[in-house]
Amino acid sequence: MTVKRKKETAVAKVIMHRVADIRGGVSVVTSELTQDFLPEGAPLSAPDNNGKTHVVKYALVKTNAGDTATQISVYKGHNFKAGDIVFAAENGKAYAISSIDSSNSGYDVITVGTTLGVALTADVSYLLQAKTSGASGAAFKYEPAAINGTGQVIEANSNLITDAWLIAVTKGNKLPSIVAGKLKGIINY
Repeated sequence: MTVKRKKETAVAKVIMHRVADIRGGVSVVTSELTQDFLPEGAPLSAPDNNGKTHVVKYALVKTNAGDTATQISVYKGHNFKAGDIVFAAENGKAYAISSIDSSNSGYDVITVGTTLGVALTADVSYLLQAKTSGASGAAFKYEPAAINGTGQVIEANSNLITDAWLIAVTKGNKLPSIVAGKLKGIINY
C-alpha cells in the first residue's frame, strides 16, 4: 500500500475562453523540465515527428543587466538548466548556460559563457531557449504553437498528457511578446 501526501495550493487561472484545441490532447516531454508543475497557459510546441510536444522555456529578468553581462538574475519558476542555450533577442546572439545559482529564495542567477550583447530590463526582458548557439541568428528551439489548458503536477518518470489550446482568450498570462506574437490564436488581455 502506498500513501502519497501532497499540499494543495491556489493555482492562477489564465484561460477565460477556450475555442479550439489540439484534438485528443498532447503528450509533453517532461525530461527537459526542472519544475514539478506545468502551469495553465504555458506555451507548447507543435507535436514533433514522435507526436510529443515540448514546453517553450523562458525566464523573466529580475534585475537590469548591461549588454556585457554574463550573470543574469531571473525570477524562479523557469525550466532552464545548465547546458540549455539562451537568447534575449530574435536573430541575435545565443549561448549556453554554464551554471545556475539557485541559492537565493526569490531569484536565480543564470551565468552564460559569453555575453548575449543585449541590455536587459527588469520585469520586461526575457531569456528564451534557442536552437543553436552562435553570434547571430538566434531562433526558438521549439516554435510556440499552443498553450497548456490545465495546470498539472509533473510526476517523476511519467508521461504528462494535457489539453493544448490553439485558439483561446487569456487574462494576465505573462508571456514574452516574441512568444505571444507566434501564438496567433491566443488573445491576452
